[in-house]
Amino acid sequence: MKQLAAGAAIVGAAALVALGSAPAQAEPVPVDPGIGAGEGHGVLFLEIERGDGTVEDQALLCPGGFGHERGAEACSHLSAVHGDFTALAPTAVWCTFEYAPVTLRAQGFWEGRVVSWEREFANDCVGRSATGGAVFDFA
Repeated sequence: MKQLAAGAAIVGAAALVALGSAPAQAEPVPVDPGIGAGEGHGVLFLEIERGDGTVEDQALLCPGGFGHERGAEACSHLSAVHGDFTALAPTAVWCTFEYAPVTLRAQGFWEGRVVSWEREFANDCVGRSATGGAVFDFA
């Protein structure tokens, strides 16, 4: 994760230098359509927002799962459904009936397409289970 943060800092610094000499009415920079392109390739930013307002987030780079503790497994689950979070197969686990709502979010690119997904669950266990077990298992 430190490497990802360092890379992001370098890219951010380069962007600030480039913007420093830009005119006030500069055109927006287009997103590279090749990001996350290729079968099983993706760049996702995952987020868990708890009912108390705390947020935990994690990057997931596929293939390989760089940036995520269970990344290889998460990438495998997402590859099987071509990045469609609604098609992830739930895992068979027992969860408590505790009501501690969480909102799970995913933003980014998968196989060259933009991904934007969000759903609320009764608690963290139910949310992880509904999304295959590994994808949001980083908190």
